[in-house]
Amino acid sequence: MRALVQRLRTDFQLTIITSFGGAALFGILPFAVYRFVSGNAVAGTLDLAIVISILAAVAHAWRNEDRRAASLFVAIVNTVGCLASATVLGPPGLYWMYPALLGNFLLLSRNVAVLVTAIAMLILTVQHRAYDSNMQLAMFLATAAVSGMVAFVFAYRTETQREQLELLATLDPLTGMQNRRAMERELQLAVEISKRDGSAFGLAMLDLDHFKRINDHYGHEAGDEVLVRFAGLIRDCTRKADRCFRFGGEEFVLLMPGTDAQALLAIDRHVRVRIADRLRCDDGPVTVSIGGAALRRGEDWQSWLARADAALYRSKSEGRNRTIVDEARWEPTA
Repeated sequence: MRALVQRLRTDFQLTIITSFGGAALFGILPFAVYRFVSGNAVAGTLDLAIVISILAAVAHAWRNEDRRAASLFVAIVNTVGCLASATVLGPPGLYWMYPALLGNFLLLSRNVAVLVTAIAMLILTVQHRAYDSNMQLAMFLATAAVSGMVAFVFAYRTETQREQLELLATLDPLTGMQNRRAMERELQLAVEISKRDGSAFGLAMLDLDHFKRINDHYGHEAGDEVLVRFAGLIRDCTRKADRCFRFGGEEFVLLMPGTDAQALLAIDRHVRVRIADRLRCDDGPVTVSIGGAALRRGEDWQSWLARADAALYRSKSEGRNRTIVDEARWEPTA
């Protein structure tokens, strides 16, 4: 149960889709039962079909990582269901259009939601059976347009704030690099890609040598400045496709796609030499120890990271300012 709750807390789109499942189960299903009992089999069948379709989309969303198909399906079911309800029930069926409007903007991207809503409103405009008079048509179109605009603004603000929160949750505020949470997600993605098509990935852990000494002698502000400059150098001497993360403290991680063990050695050595040449404090050059590991077939990201961490430990224990990838090593150059 805790795992289910955690998924809902961390997956906004899954939460929205699941909420529509709950709304269908407790908000639409009772009407289906009532209409069957009262002898309106057509309306009851329509309501039941809507409920079953939405619940099927919810089940699909829970089983699959891609929520877009489920979101689009629920939005289409909601919209088509409203159109059918207006045709079968007349004016009372129009009331379902208001929650459907809000749902479209929560489930779909804004442009797609506007398109789906506009098509639905156009169909309802020519569906004369849904209205008792032209005045009722005008009132519905006006109130639906206002509801749509409110839903658009609400969805826009919600999406913007969610994106900002996600960005803040995955960025290290000091260096601007992605943090450990983002790293774990990217490593898992790399493992999945490698399993699917056999792509090579290299992983390097970097640790600034004697960083505590810098903090102790010159203060944490000077230490922070070294970290910021170090992060900038890492960005400058790596490829655009490489991903950089701050693992914690003075430790950083590089994820390099399309990189086997031999290429990893070359890249790590280039990074280490570049740091030693460019990064300095009052005591002299600041060096870095690097441990690397190439992803093995069938390996999970935790084991992969542990091998890189073990290589880093060896690099530091054997004298620092070294690059070690598994059993291979480059000695520091003069």
